[in-house]
Amino acid sequence: VVHKVTGQIYVGAVNQLYQLTQDLDLIQTELTGPRFDSIDCLTTYCPGNSLFHPSHDQNKVLLIDYFNDRLITCGSVYQGACTIRSLQNISVVVQNVTDPVPVVSNNEEASTIAIIAPGPSNTHVMYVGTTFAGNPGNTSPRTRPGIASRSLDTNSLFQIVNNNVDRHNNTSGSHMFVEKKLEASYIINYVYGFTSEGFSYFLTTQRETIDDTSP
Repeated sequence: VVHKVTGQIYVGAVNQLYQLTQDLDLIQTELTGPRFDSIDCLTTYCPGNSLFHPSHDQNKVLLIDYFNDRLITCGSVYQGACTIRSLQNISVVVQNVTDPVPVVSNNEEASTIAIIAPGPSNTHVMYVGTTFAGNPGNTSPRTRPGIASRSLDTNSLFQIVNNNVDRHNNTSGSHMFVEKKLEASYIINYVYGFTSEGFSYFLTTQRETIDDTSP
């Protein structure tokens, strides 16, 4: 991702983040993995019988928050939680997320797209589209909606906006799930996201219908 003012370039890879000048000179690198992690853990708690092993961190979201002058990164370790970093030095975590939540999939191959765009009450929020990837551990896959708007407010970072609606209602509120009986078979891959005239859009690839034989 390229900063539209400074021209600096931020690159996310497996286990690494890179910060470059506009001439591609290296400014800073940051190791994000491997991390000792377990699919049995939640974002803030691990049961006593959790099996830990070195886990690669697939950096899935790298997003410049121009409104708050910060870099948002989200990877596959720690159940897909996000980190707030300095745009001047990516090694500096500028704000600790006091109540981390799963945002992106902890499956290295599942796609995720995120954009910052206008949200409720004249605020800006982070819209996230993430592919369903099953539930190999203790974190319910339905803690990661297929599409969600997440808060960028300091006191509620990455929490789902307007989360006072029924989380099992697939059509209302600021998040949306694929119907539970279809989520494992009707896979939606997120390719690109953008905002235009107050609306946010996601480009996806998916079957034409829910029929298993559909192209």
